[in-house]
Amino acid sequence: MFDGINLFFANALRWIYGWVGSYGWSVVIFTFMIRLVILPLTAKSRKGMRSMTKVQPKMAELQKKYANDKEKLNQKTMELYKKEGVSPMAGCLPMLLQWPILIFMFTAMRVVANEYTVQMLLDMQNGIMPNLQGWLWIKNVFQPDSFMATILPAAGSALPTIQTVGYSSILTAENLETVRAFLQTEQYAAIAAQYGANAFMQIPLNFIFIAPTLTLPNSFYALTHYANGLFLLPLLAGLSQFLMTKIMNPEQKMTEAEKIAKQQQETNAMNSNFMKWFFPLFSVWICATSNSAFSIYWMAVNIISIGETVVLNKIFDAQDARQSAKAAMDSHK
Repeated sequence: MFDGINLFFANALRWIYGWVGSYGWSVVIFTFMIRLVILPLTAKSRKGMRSMTKVQPKMAELQKKYANDKEKLNQKTMELYKKEGVSPMAGCLPMLLQWPILIFMFTAMRVVANEYTVQMLLDMQNGIMPNLQGWLWIKNVFQPDSFMATILPAAGSALPTIQTVGYSSILTAENLETVRAFLQTEQYAAIAAQYGANAFMQIPLNFIFIAPTLTLPNSFYALTHYANGLFLLPLLAGLSQFLMTKIMNPEQKMTEAEKIAKQQQETNAMNSNFMKWFFPLFSVWICATSNSAFSIYWMAVNIISIGETVVLNKIFDAQDARQSAKAAMDSHK
């Protein structure tokens, strides 16, 4: 079952690539398509989260009133949820759905990346120079966006172990063995050197710390011409993840009852603060260690989610305003 879903995602990427001719932009388009499909669930999730926020003052009063009677507190909490039409689980489904989609996309892009890399290496062995898939500042989207990553796979390296059955006619055990052997040859080392592999490895560490030395111009040239990327996607992914967390969980003014309830939930608060910083840092790490195509997906998801949250909040605010106005008119009749 999972292999079939992975294959569907990989084929969808290939199909979009057939139209736009760029795997970088194919990932962006595919991300928009995925977010569009799950938009109804996302809207339902955001609405459920807003409903939970609205009942927080009443929840705080209950927590204060029944602080020493947990059973009564749970009973009154369920009654409050039923009265207000609030479901604590309403916002969970879309979030849970995003994780399997994330895993399927990661697997699909790894398959497409390995397929493209294997075909490129087979062509190079036959004297055909590599046709790189660039995107904006990235020279090869199937390598990490980093100043520590080379444009082509490092000479002498071994390709990662991958599943070969059912995904592609290119990813066969025979082809993998062929390209692994090719990576060990002087022929490949010479081609890699043309793309700056040797010069790249000689970039002095003092450039990383921006030390003013005589080698700085040469280091800058090597960095911008021979490194695959500039580490922008990992940084943008971490920043967008942080902004998304801030937008989805804005700081709110609390009543005295809410402050008391918050003091009674110090452990939950600590967990919340931990997650607020964990996910941005995790985003930086996963994008720094994955191919750039997956990093593009991760960043695009964050940016689209921020846009969805802003637009949906405006829609919900307008709905709340109309309901408040209607209630005010009804009360004066």
